[in-house]
Amino acid sequence: MHKIISFSRLIRLPNLLIILLTQYAMRWAIIYPMYRFLNKQLFTGFPGQITNPEIVQFQVSELLFFLLSISTVMIAAAGYIINDYFDVGMDRVNKPDQIIIDKSIKRREAMLAHALISGAAILIAGFASWKLGLGHYSLIYLAMAVGLWFYSTDFKKQLFTGNLMVALFVAMVPFVVGLYELNLCARTYRVLTLPPFEVNFKFIFNFIAGFSVLAFLINLIREIIKDVEDMEGDRIYGCKTIPIALGIETSKNIISFLSLLLILVIAWVQKGQYDSKAFPSLIYLLIFVQLPLTVLIYLIQKANLARQFKTPDILCKIIMLTGLLYSAVLFYSFISNA
Repeated sequence: MHKIISFSRLIRLPNLLIILLTQYAMRWAIIYPMYRFLNKQLFTGFPGQITNPEIVQFQVSELLFFLLSISTVMIAAAGYIINDYFDVGMDRVNKPDQIIIDKSIKRREAMLAHALISGAAILIAGFASWKLGLGHYSLIYLAMAVGLWFYSTDFKKQLFTGNLMVALFVAMVPFVVGLYELNLCARTYRVLTLPPFEVNFKFIFNFIAGFSVLAFLINLIREIIKDVEDMEGDRIYGCKTIPIALGIETSKNIISFLSLLLILVIAWVQKGQYDSKAFPSLIYLLIFVQLPLTVLIYLIQKANLARQFKTPDILCKIIMLTGLLYSAVLFYSFISNA
């Protein structure tokens, strides 16, 4: 039982559940209600021409979607394992009370678990992609698995490169949902054109892409914050992270700039929401994303020591969660109009 608990901590089980929840939120809270809205437009707009009220449906079956989601989760789990494997030395300095490898789990056990989980994830993703006629898309999963390996061995020690890689991986979590589903939909329904109405799935993809941008920026911010927290051990082991190479003050300014950039991106989205009178969405983003980001900037500028970045780190996690929960607001908005 102790080893099972240790392994669940090693693979960051709560984080894996968030990844799974994110992908299912994209499917059921974003794509599904927008399909319903689209079907309503087609069915009521062309009486006699469109007789099926549910003409636009999911192209990725529940089973294959589950397999793709599990593959994403497994690749993330393997990434956590291999990262901790190569970080044992630094973790002895930065967080000695949280070490699992070499303490609860042997190094060879960790490496074996990484190989098996990564290999299984790539095979499962390859099978699901092949069944969908998108076999080449499985290269995305292969690239993520390989990328996380090299992140752990080399890139995380380099200036900005490791931060970008992790942020890109997190951004891919919602992105691949739209990539598979909406490309298949575009292929299936490309002939569904009734003047003056033309089915176009790009507007759905824009919502998915919006979540990916949010995930990318907030995780990039958090990765830099974590680098500040881990400066002591990282410096001993020759890492060239942003706070080590450029200093804490420059790191604070970069974090603040990225936070402000995200606030402005959301404000640009809110302009469209205001014009379309989507006030629930506008107010939610203002209170639960932009306001916490403003507080984050304040806390970052106030912090001077590595230990003072712990609260901003926790706040980033909260913003990630509220950003994901925004999908529920969109679900309500779409369903009420479908």
